[in-house]
Order: sequence, then C-alpha cells, then structure tokens
Amino acid sequence: MKRLLLLSILSICMFSCEQDVQENSPAFQGVRDSLLYRTATSQATFNEDGSLIIQGSSGPETLSILISSLNQTQVALGGSSANGNVAAFTDAFGNVFSTASSSATGQVNYLINANNTVSGTFNFMALRNGTLDTLTFSQGFMFGIPILSNAGLPVDPDAGILDDFTARVNTIIFNPTILTSSLSGGFLTIAAETADTAIQLSLPQDTPAGTYDLLEGTDFSASYRVATGDTFGAISGSLTIVSNDTENRIIVGDFIFSTLQGFNITDGEFTLNY
Repeated sequence: MKRLLLLSILSICMFSCEQDVQENSPAFQGVRDSLLYRTATSQATFNEDGSLIIQGSSGPETLSILISSLNQTQVALGGSSANGNVAAFTDAFGNVFSTASSSATGQVNYLINANNTVSGTFNFMALRNGTLDTLTFSQGFMFGIPILSNAGLPVDPDAGILDDFTARVNTIIFNPTILTSSLSGGFLTIAAETADTAIQLSLPQDTPAGTYDLLEGTDFSASYRVATGDTFGAISGSLTIVSNDTENRIIVGDFIFSTLQGFNITDGEFTLNY
C-alpha cells in the first residue's frame, strides 16, 4: 500500500513538473525559498555502511540528501529523531545549510528503481552553520538519478578519482557522509559533514603545494561544528597542500587544528574533485 501511494505521489509530481523537467532526465530540483533551483548534474552513491547519498550541483552550489538506511521509503529530516538522515545545501558563497539540527525539519519520499536509479520527492528547512539563518526547499523532486556502483563518497566521473575525507576529533574518528565543495571569489570551501557535526576548510583556489597556518580572519581558515549547531573556528593549526591541479580541479592535502573550546582535529586528510 505504501509503495502504491508513493508511486501515485510521484506520478502527480511528474505530471505537474512536466513542463519544467521536459526531456532533461535525470532531474533534481525544488523551490529554494521562493525561486526554482535545478541542478545541472546529479548522481547517487551507496556508501560502505549501506547509506545512500544523492547529490547534485549547479555551478558552485550543491544539493545533497543522505538516507542512512533503506529500510523505509519515507524518512524524516531534522528534529531529535532523524536517525542520521540529512539534507544539505551549499550556496555560491560557501555557506552550508543543513538539517543536522534539532531545529530543522523535513521529509524525503523515495524509490529505488529497477534500472538502478532513484526517484522521489522532498522538502526541508535547514540552518546555516549553527546560526539562525534558514533556507527552505519545497516541492522537491528527483527523477531517474543514476546510482553509481562505486562505494564511498561521490566521484567525479571525468576525473575517475574517488573523493575522500578523514580526520580525528579529540582522538575520535570523524568519517563524513556528506562531502561538498564550492568556489566563490577565488576561494575554495570544503565542507565535510556527519549526521550532526561538520568540519569546514577555506583556502584560495590557486594555492600551490606547501604548508599554511590556519587562523580565523585569514585566507586559510577552518572550523568545527558541534551537535548543538555551534561553530568554532581554528585558533591554531596548519593546512598542507600536497597537490592542487587547478586545471582538472583535483586537490590533495592534510590538516590539523585546534579551537578555543578544546576541540583538537588531527590526522585530517582529503582528496577532492572540486
């Protein structure tokens, strides 16, 4: 019965969005605040823990939905019992709005299709990096988004290199389920999120190989967001760029930093298509 109901909902959405979607399958779109937002590219990937990450981008902006378990075709976002399901949006300025907050709300309805694609509907209200700034997605619609066979975080099919991000927070392994990047004003912002915490790095896009100090208010900065939504900037630390291929947009680096509140981020490493 639930499957039939969801199929009916999807049929209605496909009919109502027909003029918008036209022949541009797959589709990943929604009304962001009051304006239609449509990703230019989209894909989905199964993580090693069995969760599913659906991600699309349009220029520097990215939209992501993490479904932590495929036991249900309808999942809640935000609140105190979201069970690891997270929607996130990174805007053109590198601001990350996420439902990984008890104050956020939302819902995703989805189906895994026989042709290894995912379709569904979604809506959510997300908060920016622990502030009171909010972003709302309504009338969210996804159709025929291909599921990649590779396990792990999303990969750029042209580069053929798997995105990766790892670190430790006070010796505890930080293993993100959402990894996004954005370019704005010549700066690259990298955001890695778990269900309720996040690490963010910012640096000039054309940074060559070398080691740089991480400090708030400089060109090289880092922050850690805790489960309450509070974000703490680095007061000391370093970022080492191992390589930065600005032509193919592939960056490899490692980092460490500490915050005034006693969070020590160590063993940070990343490889990213941006």
